[in-house]
Amino acid sequence: MIIDVSNIIGKHKFRKEITAEMLLEQMDEAGIDKAVISCYAESLDNESVERALEKYPKRFIGLYTVNPWEDGSAKKLEEALSKKGFKGLYMNPLRHGYMLCEHEVFYPLLDICRKYHAVVWCYGAAEVFTSPIFFGQIAEDYPDVNIIMGRMGLQYDNASAVSIAKSHKNIYLETSSGMDFNAHRAVKTVGPDRVLLGTGTPEAGYYPLELLKVKNVVKDYENGEEKVLWRNAARIFGLECEVRL
Repeated sequence: MIIDVSNIIGKHKFRKEITAEMLLEQMDEAGIDKAVISCYAESLDNESVERALEKYPKRFIGLYTVNPWEDGSAKKLEEALSKKGFKGLYMNPLRHGYMLCEHEVFYPLLDICRKYHAVVWCYGAAEVFTSPIFFGQIAEDYPDVNIIMGRMGLQYDNASAVSIAKSHKNIYLETSSGMDFNAHRAVKTVGPDRVLLGTGTPEAGYYPLELLKVKNVVKDYENGEEKVLWRNAARIFGLECEVRL
C-alpha cells in the first residue's frame, strides 16, 4: 500500500489540464494505490476533483480549495465536507494573498474542519506568507485538527519546519520538493509517525524520484517505510475501513 498526500488535477488558465485518468496512469506505473488530490489554488476547479472522487472513490482522497477572501467560502467548504465526500481543506496562502498570521482571514475555515474532523493541508515554505514559524500558533489554537505542512519549509526553512512540528503533535510533514537531507532531518527529529509521503505531482516532483528518496530515508527505522508510505496517511484521513492498520 502506498498513499501519496500531494497531487493536483484539473484545469488551469495557462497550463494543460490534468485529468483524473492522466494521474491514474502515472500512479499505476509507479505503484501508487491512493492519492490525495486538490485543484490548482488559482483556478478553484473543485468540480474536477469532485468528479474524480465520484468516479474513482477507491483511488482518490479529496481536498477542497477555497479562497478565504471570498464571501461564502466557509459555507462552500462545509458543503464539500458534509455532502460531497471531501476529506479536508487545501490552503495556499501564497496564491490567495494572506499571511498565516492573519488568523481572522482563514480561522473560520479551520472551525469547519474541526467540526467535521477534516485534515488541513497547508503550503508551508520559506515565504513571508507561509513561513513554517506561523504553524505553531495555528496548531495550538486547533490541537484537535491534523495539519499537514506541505513542502515542509522547502530547502531554506526546513530546520524551522521540523522544529515546529516536533513541538506540536498535530503537525505532519509532507516530503515533496525536499532534498534527501531535509527528509532525513524530518524523520530523525519528529519520528516516522508524523512524516507523510508527498510527491507534489505534477508541479513539485514525480513518483519514481520521490519514492526512491523516501524509501532511502526510512529504511533504517522499524516499520518506517510502512508508516511514511501509507499508515500515517490512512490514520489521519480515517481510512481504517479500507486498509488494515
